[in-house]
Amino acid sequence: MKNFVNLINIFIIFLIFFSINFKVLAIDTKAEHAIVMDYDTNEVLFEKNSMIKVPPASMTKIMTVYVAFDRIKNTNLSITEKCRISPKAYKMGGSRTFLEIDDYVTIDDLLRGIIIQSGNDASIALAECLAGTESDFAKLMNVYAKKLKLYDTNFINSSGWPEENHYSTVYDIAVLSNALIKNFPDLYIYFAEKDFTYNEIKQPNRNKLLGTLDGVDGLKTGYTRASGWGIAATALRGDRRITTVINGTNSSRSRMNEASNLTNWAFTQTTQKILLEKNQFITEVDVWLGNKPRIKLVSSQKVISTLSFDQIQLMSSKIEYFKPLEAPIKKGEEYGNLIINIDGKPSLNVPLLAEENVGKINPFYKIFSVIEYLIFGTSLNEPS
Repeated sequence: MKNFVNLINIFIIFLIFFSINFKVLAIDTKAEHAIVMDYDTNEVLFEKNSMIKVPPASMTKIMTVYVAFDRIKNTNLSITEKCRISPKAYKMGGSRTFLEIDDYVTIDDLLRGIIIQSGNDASIALAECLAGTESDFAKLMNVYAKKLKLYDTNFINSSGWPEENHYSTVYDIAVLSNALIKNFPDLYIYFAEKDFTYNEIKQPNRNKLLGTLDGVDGLKTGYTRASGWGIAATALRGDRRITTVINGTNSSRSRMNEASNLTNWAFTQTTQKILLEKNQFITEVDVWLGNKPRIKLVSSQKVISTLSFDQIQLMSSKIEYFKPLEAPIKKGEEYGNLIINIDGKPSLNVPLLAEENVGKINPFYKIFSVIEYLIFGTSLNEPS
């Protein structure tokens, strides 16, 4: 009896150890607003006040750069083209690239001034160069925002300088960041540069996560008194990319720590799983009055999801279809659904398609098929 009790105690200790080591660790953040998003699946892995409108500060410049990248990719605009520095750009306060009034500066240098040095002067200069005035450029930014479905975003300027009705959400900024990476992979490399020298003034990239957090290759920091300290950060480890956006921390150090913690959590406590391949066999079902007795149903699409280790263990699924399927059956048409239930996520509904055609049985054999189905549960296969 004593040995039996000892075995029970050992078993309980094992269960406790197992649950501690394999249960996904809970995560929180000191940031007032935060979101962690899987780049490939666009799934939200963590969020805190992610849909609340806040001043985006210099994270605004991600859209400024997005507009410029789109012009470079899809028009004759070249990074070697030069832009005149207006008095407005020259006099702009805040972070600067130290442009000189009436100088002509290449778009290449302006982009580096915006991305690396967070130059407000460079942002205005680029906006004026591409749209004539900064206000007209802001209207263009909002057109792009609408196309990207950034429904809680409105831009008044190109730099993120505090203005009434200039706002976004960390969710929208994450969507924008991912779109920039996907749509302009060749130009995105600007964001990984660690410093830039202009006018003999060398300034480091304000994104301190570059070179300090594994895999980080972008994007943009931001700060105003109203917004607090924020950052849109993204990291690529192996084949997987995670995008983290936070706002409302109380210091530069805090924003780096919070972004690091959330990014590391996403990589270590969640994993990207292929749940289904396209055309993967799911089940075989009876056919009513068909020239074949059964038909295979296959998945209509590839399904990838980002899951915690707990979610993987607790995942369940069920198949729904009308039984039996009535002939004729057409290859590629939908005849059922696979419903995948994942704890903490909306159910996934995957249409199931017929793998091949099944014709109707010869009328002569219908009566025999009906009798056989009623007795044996299968229909007679028409002789060839």
